[in-house]
Amino acid sequence: MKAIIERQLYHPAVVLPMVSLIQIMVQVDFNLSQAGFVVATHGARAALQRSREMICRFQHCDA
Repeated sequence: MKAIIERQLYHPAVVLPMVSLIQIMVQVDFNLSQAGFVVATHGARAALQRSREMICRFQHCDA
């Protein structure tokens, strides 16, 4: 059981987001509302970029 927990805990899908969240929390002095705002802003920026790429792909633009 311990080996299963350790294997899942150290999985990159768990560790990388946890490290990212810790870095954000340190940047905003462990203020949870500011960290949530930063995460939401990053998510919105990523969604906007992906939608631009998808539109550009369908319209065959060069940008």
